[in-house]
Amino acid sequence: MRRSTPLTLLLVYSLLLSLAGASLPLTSARAAFGTPARRNGDAPTGKLSNLLRARARQAKRGDGARTRVILNLADESAANEARAMLQGAGASVRGELNELGVMVADVPVERLEELAARDEVSWLSEDAEVRTLATTTTDNTSHLEVTTGASNVLPADVTDGGAGNGVGIAFLDSGISRPDAAEFAGYKLESTGGLLGGGGLLGTGLISTPTRTPYNRITQEVDFTGEGTKLDNYGHGTHAAGVAAGTGQASEEYAAAHAGAPTYGGIAPMANLVSVRVLNSQGVGTVSGVIAGINWVIANKATYKIRVMNLSLGTSITQSYKTDPLCQAVERAVDAGIVVVVAAGNLGKDNNGQTIYGGILSPANSPKVITVGATNTQETVGRSDDTVTSYSSRGPTLVDGLVKPDLVAPGNRIGAAESSVTSPTASNSYSTSGGGLLGGLVLGNSATTTPDATGTYRIWSGTSFAAPAVAGTVALMLEANPSLTPRLVKALVMRTAQRLPYYETSVMTGSMSSFERVITEGAGELNANAAVALARAVRKDADRARVGENLITNTKITYATVPGITAPIGGQSVPLNNGVVWVDGVAFNSRLQLTNCYQLADGQTISSGFAVADGYMNANGSYVLSNGIVVASGIVVASGIVVASGIVVASGIVVASGIVVASDYVLADGQLPTGASSGLSFDNEAIWASNLVDPATVDIRPDRVILLGEDAVPVGVARLSPNSPLYPRP
Repeated sequence: MRRSTPLTLLLVYSLLLSLAGASLPLTSARAAFGTPARRNGDAPTGKLSNLLRARARQAKRGDGARTRVILNLADESAANEARAMLQGAGASVRGELNELGVMVADVPVERLEELAARDEVSWLSEDAEVRTLATTTTDNTSHLEVTTGASNVLPADVTDGGAGNGVGIAFLDSGISRPDAAEFAGYKLESTGGLLGGGGLLGTGLISTPTRTPYNRITQEVDFTGEGTKLDNYGHGTHAAGVAAGTGQASEEYAAAHAGAPTYGGIAPMANLVSVRVLNSQGVGTVSGVIAGINWVIANKATYKIRVMNLSLGTSITQSYKTDPLCQAVERAVDAGIVVVVAAGNLGKDNNGQTIYGGILSPANSPKVITVGATNTQETVGRSDDTVTSYSSRGPTLVDGLVKPDLVAPGNRIGAAESSVTSPTASNSYSTSGGGLLGGLVLGNSATTTPDATGTYRIWSGTSFAAPAVAGTVALMLEANPSLTPRLVKALVMRTAQRLPYYETSVMTGSMSSFERVITEGAGELNANAAVALARAVRKDADRARVGENLITNTKITYATVPGITAPIGGQSVPLNNGVVWVDGVAFNSRLQLTNCYQLADGQTISSGFAVADGYMNANGSYVLSNGIVVASGIVVASGIVVASGIVVASGIVVASGIVVASDYVLADGQLPTGASSGLSFDNEAIWASNLVDPATVDIRPDRVILLGEDAVPVGVARLSPNSPLYPRP
C-alpha cells in the first residue's frame, strides 16, 4: 500500500484457509433452511418451508420436540402480537431483529403449521448452518494492488485521503485480530504548535511541525457467536480484512531489505473496519447469528460510518431469495444505504474437475447484492492470462434461475494479514522517536509514536478473498463520491469491469456461448482504477438524481473520455467495457442516464438487473455483435431504455450514425413487473439443465480449497434432478 511516512448451524462457506494444524469444517452446507416459493402446479406450501412442514407432519403429539425457526413478520408493527402468539403456542423467543422485521424462536414442532397460518407471519424458515468460503497455498505471488488497478489510484501519501479514509467496512466474519499495531493503523496529521507557527512560547518550540499520529482503524468489535470473545481464532476474518484494507507494512519493510520479496497491501488501506463476529472459533455460525449481525450493522451504520458490508460466507440455497431470511436481511441493508458485497461460493466443479453450474450460495443469490467470483492471476500482474478459478461458483442460481456472479476479482493465492492468534511474531507495540531538548524547544515536536510492524501473512485462496477486494474498491469509490447509492455503485463497478480476453476468444471461436461467459465471469474482472475514476466523474449529488437525468453532468467529458478510465494495468492496456448496456437503472450511454426500467425485445420491461450486448470484444476494444456488426472502440452502446412511462430512448442499439441493431442482440436478466425472472437463464436451459450441482451431495473441506486452490477437488458431487424443488423454473 501507499502508507504515510513515519438456530441450527448455518454452514458459513467462508472461503478460508485453516490455521496451521487446525481442522476445518466441511464447506458443503448440510442443513437447509427453507424451500422455493410455490410455482403454478405445485401443491400449496403456504408460509412454511417444505422441510419444516415435513418435520411438523412427522411430529408426535406431546413429544416435546422443538426446533429453532426464523420468522418473518407480515407487518413489522405487529411485533407485540407475534410475540404473544409465539408465547401462547409454547415457543421461546430468542431474538427480535427490529431493523429486519424478524424474530428467532424455539417452537414446538407440532405447532409449526398452526403458527405459519397466522396473519402475523409472512414466512417461517429453519435456522441453517453456514461456513467460510476460502482456499490457500503456501507461497504468495498475487500482487493485489497492481493486478486490480488499485495502485493507479492510491496516493503516495494516504494520510490526506484517497485510500478509503473514513469509510467504514463491516466484516461479518470470524473476527479481526490485528497481527501488529501497524497492519490496521490509520494516521492523522496533527500540528504541535510552535512560536512561529502561532503557538505559545513555553514548551511549544519556535517552529510548528506537523506529526503523523497513528490510530486503530478497527472502530468496533461485536460478537454474535455466544463464545464471549472477539478474537479471530479461525483467521478468516483477519485475512479478508487485510485484503480489503490492510497496510501490508510489515511485508513492505521486509521487502525494503530483501529485494524481490512480495508485499501484501490491501485495496483501501485507510478504510475503517468494524468486526461483526458471526463465525466461531471453528469457522461456523448460524443463520440467525448472521442476520443478528446484519441487524446490528443497520442500527449502527451512522455511528461507525458503515457504508460497506462484506460477507465472505454462505449456505446452500434451499428456497427462493424472496423468502430466504438471509437474503431478506442483506436486502434490508441495501435499502438502508449499505453496499453489500458477498462471495459467490466455491462450488464450481465436480470430482472429475468438470465445470458445474448452480453453485451460487445464499445470500449471494440476492439480486440486490454484489456477488463476486474468483479469478486466478496466474502469478502475473497483467490480466491477459487471467481466468476464473475452477472452484468459483457459476450461475444460474438454484430455484430462481438468476444470472450470477455480477463480476469476478483476484481470489487465488492472495496474501494478507494473519491473525494475532496464530502469528508467531504478533505484537501490539509502538516505538518512539524525536523529542528531546532540541526537538521540543526548536521544532516544537514531542516524541513521535510509530506502530511496530512485526506481523506475518498467509496465502489463501477462495471467493472469500475476492469479495473483500471489491469491498475495498467500493470504499475508494465512496470516498471519491459519497453521494453514490448502493445501486449506482453496483452499476459502476460492473460497467468498468474488464471482460477477460480468454472468454472473449472462447465466444469468438464458438467454444463458449455468451450466456456461459456471463454466468462464469459476470460483467468481467474488477478494475478498481476505472471504477474509482468513473465514481469521481459522476455528479456529487447522484443520490438526488431523477429519472431521465444524466449522472455525468460535466459537459467537457463523456464516459469514454473520463480521465484515467483506460489506464493500463500491469503494463497492459485495458479497453472500455462497452458490452454492459444497462445495470439497475443506469443506462450506459455517453453520460450515464438514470432510468426507471429497461425494455426487452418482446416489449416487457425490467426494473432491476442488467443488459449486455450479445457478442465479444476484440483486443483493440472494438465490439463484435452477434449479428456480425462491428462497433468501433469508444462508441457507446445504448438500447431499449425506458426513462419514463411509455417513453423509449431508443428502439434498438445505436452503434453508429444510421446503424440500428434490434434489441434482440442484447442479453438481459432481471425482474419483470409480475415478479418473475426475465427468462435469460431459461432461454439457455439446455446449457445447464443436466449439469446443475446438487448441494446436498458436495463434500469438500474448506482447507482443501484454501490450501490447494485450483487443485482442490470435491468428492461425491451429484447432479440435481429436474424434479427437485431447487431446479430453476420460470
